[in-house]
Amino acid sequence: MQMTTLDERSRQWQGEGGPVEWVQAWDRTRELIGTRLRYFDEQDTDDSAADGVSALATALYITAREQRIEPAAVPRQAIDDLIRRHSGETDPDIAHRWQAHLENLGHDMDNPTDPVSARWRVLRFNREPDDQYWEDTTLRRGPAVVEGLRYVLSPHVALTF
Repeated sequence: MQMTTLDERSRQWQGEGGPVEWVQAWDRTRELIGTRLRYFDEQDTDDSAADGVSALATALYITAREQRIEPAAVPRQAIDDLIRRHSGETDPDIAHRWQAHLENLGHDMDNPTDPVSARWRVLRFNREPDDQYWEDTTLRRGPAVVEGLRYVLSPHVALTF
């Protein structure tokens, strides 16, 4: 099993091009994650860490664009606010809300050349285990963006903004 570094893999997840804030959000994400999540299995493209890194970059991007600030200036509270359930929301509702943010920023979710949209198509994936595995608490459930971001924001990773 070949392992790659966060820097190598995150550049693949980032994609080519996109708005300047997208590039800056990925740079900020690599800075925040640092050595906390250092290596990734080359074969594993949808684990919590990979989704979490992508979700953090996307959250920084959304907030930076909407607030017209640099991604490096986005406070932790803004990220927490994006991932927090609003009254009556479910985790899939959070993913729908994020997609609405991206669409409001001008992204066409079906555009194959938009790196933001391409990454979103991975993050919006909703994991629903088969009934036979429902009681397995180690299986991930729900939108990748929610599960992943909660993982990288957890005490296990211990990010400091």
